[in-house]
Amino acid sequence: MVKQSSTPAFLDRCILGTVGLGGVWHKVDPDESISTIIAALENGIGAIDTAPAYGNAEEYVGKALRQWSGPQPVISTKVGRLKGFAADEGRYDYSVEGMQRSVEQSLETLGVSSLDVLFLHDPLHMAEENAGQVIETMLSFKEKGYAKKIGLGGNPPSWMAPYLKPEIFDVLMEFNKLNAVSTVALNEYLPFCLANHIQYYAASPLNMGLLGSCYDAFVSNPPAWLGKHYIDAAVSVKALADAQSMTLPALAHRFLLSLPYAFQIVIGASDKTQLAATIEAFQNGPLPGFMVGEIMKYTNGKTN
Repeated sequence: MVKQSSTPAFLDRCILGTVGLGGVWHKVDPDESISTIIAALENGIGAIDTAPAYGNAEEYVGKALRQWSGPQPVISTKVGRLKGFAADEGRYDYSVEGMQRSVEQSLETLGVSSLDVLFLHDPLHMAEENAGQVIETMLSFKEKGYAKKIGLGGNPPSWMAPYLKPEIFDVLMEFNKLNAVSTVALNEYLPFCLANHIQYYAASPLNMGLLGSCYDAFVSNPPAWLGKHYIDAAVSVKALADAQSMTLPALAHRFLLSLPYAFQIVIGASDKTQLAATIEAFQNGPLPGFMVGEIMKYTNGKTN
């Protein structure tokens, strides 16, 4: 990739997610993951999101940062979900002591003195009766200077709605809620966040691979978590991309740029090849209006 002298158009909305780089989806070459992180920074991506639960991602981000001599990127990580290498086999510790250990270990691994954002990971797996203590602990991390901002990292359960207010959380990151097969966020938390000055991060723009490398596998043998509506929408979106001589991932990324809302996009490149393709898609900018209209017909904000 060619190093850019300034941030290209639209890449200022892009955050490099690291779940794939950390080895959760498949085994990775550590050097390739580290060089991919550096390549993202060289090409104008100024934010990185990671987590202990993303395999070795924090370690690779830390090593990349130690090699990087350019501007310091925005760094976010998470507490609550423990280190692991399987997306569907999470282990959790929302205790005060466990969260304290986690954030201190993350700071050491990443080689930073403070985080830009610290997310509470997978709040859906937290017991409702523990919410008060957990939120108090998150706020204390902000007061201690461990993080400049705190957020929810994962789709929150409905009972957490009263806690989602700007005096508590600065950022909300949701996954599979805003992409080319699901636009439910447009009718749920995105407008709320914008109205209440809470940053919104749209994660999984490829819907966990449905709009990317897993398209064929998911369409032929859908996983249990993936509803029929998403498969039907993906087939329609793929046909639209083919008709316009566009790859499905490029269409998916450009679709998010086409929406008239201010939010960040967490990409999930697993290597430099995927990263280059994603950057190229972003540089091509929003989709033509007629394509956006067609995609909205397929998604229609449905949830199943």
